[in-house]
Amino acid sequence: MKILLTDASGLTSRQVSTILSQKHHQVHVLSPPSFLLLATLTSHTTKSHPVPAFSASPYTWLDATLQVLRDEKFDVLLCTQEQVSIISASSPLLASTGVKFAVPEFESLRRVMDKVSACQALSDAGLPQPESVVLNSSLETLSQCEALLPVYVKTPIGTASTGVRRAANLDELASIIADFVAKGCFDDGGELVVQKEMQGSLLMVSGVFEHGRLRAWHACVRVREGVGGGASKKVSLPLKAVGEHLQGFGWLLSWHGALSMDAILEGGRAWYVDVNPRIVEPVNGLLAGVDLVEELLQVSLGDKVEEERPPKHGIEGVETHQLVLAMMKAAEEGRVQLLMEGFKALMGFHEYAGSREELTPLDSDVVWGFLSLAGLFLGLLLGGAWAVEKLRGDTIRNYNLSAKGWKEILEKVDSGKEENNP
Repeated sequence: MKILLTDASGLTSRQVSTILSQKHHQVHVLSPPSFLLLATLTSHTTKSHPVPAFSASPYTWLDATLQVLRDEKFDVLLCTQEQVSIISASSPLLASTGVKFAVPEFESLRRVMDKVSACQALSDAGLPQPESVVLNSSLETLSQCEALLPVYVKTPIGTASTGVRRAANLDELASIIADFVAKGCFDDGGELVVQKEMQGSLLMVSGVFEHGRLRAWHACVRVREGVGGGASKKVSLPLKAVGEHLQGFGWLLSWHGALSMDAILEGGRAWYVDVNPRIVEPVNGLLAGVDLVEELLQVSLGDKVEEERPPKHGIEGVETHQLVLAMMKAAEEGRVQLLMEGFKALMGFHEYAGSREELTPLDSDVVWGFLSLAGLFLGLLLGGAWAVEKLRGDTIRNYNLSAKGWKEILEKVDSGKEENNP
């Protein structure tokens, strides 16, 4: 099949491209203007199509995407980043091109797209989450925030940990809130989420739903942190209770398509801290025995699951890593640390022993995989922390949904409702 991915910048897009290509699908990607686009630096991607950066204007991106879909006939459109927001809001327009896709109804999506709404949705589902306080311009709930310290202060819209800051004490909390006030975060009724910090491991959970029914799911623990809080190493851990939580949450939302959540594991219990309306880094799940990309593809095509079939899930204990994230994290600390990281990876020592590469597997993409890693290594060696910040910032700006962009989508959707219901 001929498949178009909505993003070429992120880790998920690179992983999805690899999985689809290995099944002999023709993979195309939508490519914003950028120096480093992970999903284009691989033989697994057939063609890239230039589009404007999504963060600059979701509707400008949509116009360019519609033109690509009209110019070239695609079988399936797969959302690999925050573009799911505009696709859900504009699904009739996209469907008119003949392409198939699986996204939630917009009313379901808006319940989890921003962090304030997601906290309420998790509460409605009865899922455990750290104590949280919603703070608005009146600051009336500030005294409740003080009782939760240390805390994370979160803007409603933010991708890849952008818009999330930690406050260890009252002075830091006051400084962070003042900074957000100066940036206009409380304008037009804006709010912040202040959430109690919990100690424990990060659990990454993903599932694929068919109109509220969970078809397949996976969970893995971040055992080593990479740049920007990403997972440079994971171990699969599909806890039964987590699968049940995910199943109930998707049913409550009548979710259609992919849905991911982050949780903190404390004492064997998951406390949910974030919700993402898309698929996230599926290779660990694939190697653990559950192919979430194939499930999402089948849902997109309208394939129905057997009524009595329980949700698929993978096995425990599968170790994977992403060398790119590990090298970028090491480069932040210095050139010696970067050289040591490269040596460990090359020799298969420590974290790399018994672990398989998710992002740049050389066994299926030798030339591009080697060139990508070698080029990144040299760039980080020369540029150090500056290069890390530059690469990470450019990547996030390519696909993240800004607060302005989300407001634009909401206003257009709500104005359309008013026109239909005068």
